[in-house]
Amino acid sequence: MEPPPFLIAMSGGSGSGKSTLADALIAKLTPENAVIFHEDGYYHPMRHYGPCDTEEQRAAIIAQVNYDDPASKDTNHMVNDISALKDGQAIDQPVYDYDHHDRSEKTHRISPAPVIILEGIHALSVRDLRPLIDLSIYVDTPDDLRLARRIRRDVVERGRNVESVISQYLQTVRASHYRHTHPAKFEADLVIADEGLPAYGDVTPSDAAIERMLAPVLSRLTAANIL
Repeated sequence: MEPPPFLIAMSGGSGSGKSTLADALIAKLTPENAVIFHEDGYYHPMRHYGPCDTEEQRAAIIAQVNYDDPASKDTNHMVNDISALKDGQAIDQPVYDYDHHDRSEKTHRISPAPVIILEGIHALSVRDLRPLIDLSIYVDTPDDLRLARRIRRDVVERGRNVESVISQYLQTVRASHYRHTHPAKFEADLVIADEGLPAYGDVTPSDAAIERMLAPVLSRLTAANIL
């Protein structure tokens, strides 16, 4: 009988480079042996907050929701899907549409693999997920670097303006980070210092930087007989 999938939960603040590190780990392990599980698909659909038929109603909901608080996500659904994957079952993961600030009608099929990599700002903040995690990783990145990356992402990829990004950061993102995400740094199995990887854009991080950040993760996987 094969062992259940090995769950790696990778967290860090918004713009910490955790997605870049997770993708590099997938490439190292190969897609046949590992699958990525993005937490962002589990943002509540807009109808969760009330009527959203008009632009005014949608705008009011967007203005009131703190997307950096775990309460903005359907964590029960996420826990159930992770549990199913660890039990060897395929799942249809919800997809979040950032252009419309709403859950898409599409889903993403994920089949079990020997290693599951859960990444997201709340990957280590949901209490019911903790018993399922085999290796917890926190990517530790300075605030100024995370903010610079967030501005670049939201302006270039999501069509927002710099003023709105900074306003959101100061009003909700920073406080939520220190309330919900940052405490996991002190309980994670591994804390990995950011190498300054370019989280967004066409700049390619050096192989040496990637290897240095991956080294402690691969060491743990070797010790657990995963590699």
